[in-house]
Amino acid sequence: MNRPKQNPGEVTLITGASQGIGYGLARELARRGDTVAVLARRRAELEALVARITDDGGRAMAVTADVTDRAALAEAAGQIRSTFGPITRLVANAGGGQPTHVAHYDGQTVEDTIRLNLIGTANAVGVVLDDMLAQGRGHLVAMGSLAALRGLPTGAAYSAAKAGIANFMESLAIDLWQTGIDVTLLEPGFVAKPDSKKKRRMRMPMDIATQRMASAIIARRRHWRGPASLVFAANILRLLPFPAYRRVMAGQGRATDG
Repeated sequence: MNRPKQNPGEVTLITGASQGIGYGLARELARRGDTVAVLARRRAELEALVARITDDGGRAMAVTADVTDRAALAEAAGQIRSTFGPITRLVANAGGGQPTHVAHYDGQTVEDTIRLNLIGTANAVGVVLDDMLAQGRGHLVAMGSLAALRGLPTGAAYSAAKAGIANFMESLAIDLWQTGIDVTLLEPGFVAKPDSKKKRRMRMPMDIATQRMASAIIARRRHWRGPASLVFAANILRLLPFPAYRRVMAGQGRATDG
């Protein structure tokens, strides 16, 4: 298989890589020339991913850690440096969460969602930033969401966490200006899983989403949002005064309690 060498020399750490977008980005960035270190909590899935990447001619390794555990994350980063050298690109992708239902509000679930998404991203940045500053080069990429643009029904914790990531990365982009370290924020909307049988409107297929996000990463774009149809709808909703937005969105949360 021919593999374009568009970015030789990048050693990329991808968190939350055992499934979904992280899994797809690992394969796509490896195909485009990155050496990838894939991180998650589940070793078996990571090893299978590494096998697929190496079978395609790429370089990869698996490390396990929980992104909310700074010490474990730092240890994993040390393993990567020992094998591949300095980490020059971070894709802080680990995230997710449960809906926030006011009828049975669970503060622990809210905390867990914010810790996984926002604190996990901050922890991942923390284990690579000093080395990047010392080298005078690097690339920080974080997975946000269109859910950051406004509060979503049953999405209080998730929307808050993703809005936090957006502001966190914007602040870093200001502080890291002219240091040689680029900052990229990815804000996808709905992305369909490869095996999904649901054909919902404005849902981007996983392979297309990961290809477009990988292109934005390689180009070191400051910001990427997609799919275009959902971005358009989200921008319209942002313009609505709150009373109108509330009427449009009321009852649009997840139908089943989680």
